[in-house]
Amino acid sequence: MRELSEVLTAWRAARSSPEPLILATIVRVEGSTYRRPGARMLMTGERQLAGGISGGCLESDVLRKALWRTSQGESVVIQYDSRSDDEFAFTMGLGCNGLVELLLERLDPTALQGSVLDFLERAQGERIAAALATVVVAAEGRERVGARVMLDARGRMEATIEDEALRGLLREDLERALASGRSGYQRRETAARVVEVAIEVVPPPVPIVIFGTGVDVLPVVDLAKNVGWHVTVVGTRPTGNLRTRFPRADAWVGARADKALSELNLDSRTLALLMTHNYPEDEAVLAQLLTSPVRYIGVLGPRRRTERLLTTLAAQGVRPSAEQLARVYGPMGLDIGAEGGDEIALSIIAELQAFLSGRQGGALRARTAPIHPEPEDFTPRTLPLAEENVLQASCALTVEP
Repeated sequence: MRELSEVLTAWRAARSSPEPLILATIVRVEGSTYRRPGARMLMTGERQLAGGISGGCLESDVLRKALWRTSQGESVVIQYDSRSDDEFAFTMGLGCNGLVELLLERLDPTALQGSVLDFLERAQGERIAAALATVVVAAEGRERVGARVMLDARGRMEATIEDEALRGLLREDLERALASGRSGYQRRETAARVVEVAIEVVPPPVPIVIFGTGVDVLPVVDLAKNVGWHVTVVGTRPTGNLRTRFPRADAWVGARADKALSELNLDSRTLALLMTHNYPEDEAVLAQLLTSPVRYIGVLGPRRRTERLLTTLAAQGVRPSAEQLARVYGPMGLDIGAEGGDEIALSIIAELQAFLSGRQGGALRARTAPIHPEPEDFTPRTLPLAEENVLQASCALTVEP
């Protein structure tokens, strides 16, 4: 999420520039690759502005060729295939033995609508999900590569696809994608069109609310911002003081933690961390968080402290259900032997990332399944790309035309 934020920031800064702006987006992969669909890089004809599409090997080649490949103003999909060169692919950057397809498109800063970055910027600013359906390849060229239907969680849609029937089909696909949160790749047919499209769901930044203002909160805020999350700090200091103490946070609430809950928009995506070092305050906040829709409740401190909090609440008649208790992580964090604020923050953020990904946080060398498995509804390529856009990549230094 941080990378998308940086791309959007660079887009705002560069859109008044006379230089041509080009966006490269991964729309499809096969096998094991360093980056997944949805990774983006914004560039001019001469330099990379923000984002990335690989471990560093593809960027230079794409930068060299993007300007002339889009010189007619048309978007183009190019394919890099390293599956025939295991040794170089593993060591030099594509990730390992995989295929990557990139959409290259010129951006028009003067367009009133239709810009994917403008659409995503609005959704990210409003902290709502958006979904994109992008034409990757079309039979006989009867639909423009890069044409899109874009839909956000509030039902606002923008489209550059010409065929009305196809627009309708893709809107239905996007509604299902928003409901499930799942991206994908699929073939769609109407009486006039046969296309393959990349469906991408772009979630809003993960909301994390931290109750506490101690020195151990500072590295948690910094690490959470480094991965692109939306951070709110709640503390008894005046809001202005909180803003000065935690300048990287996105929002600040100056009030007692239990009183501040009414001012917070806690939803089913929220991660809540109790770090007040104040037992009565944690007790009051935990009682309210247990009945809230938040999906994760982290409690700082040893296990016995969390158990004591729950025992005290039970004596007051607050007896959480098994489902509510399953959301309580106390002590929070992964077991990495952390000591000191920075290491503890690393442990906490690592557990939050594992939680969001549905993983246990173990060592990757012990994992037998792929790190990024193919989606269950994987759709193979059926429509061919233009031969000149299919490239064999052997390493960071060699891309064969």
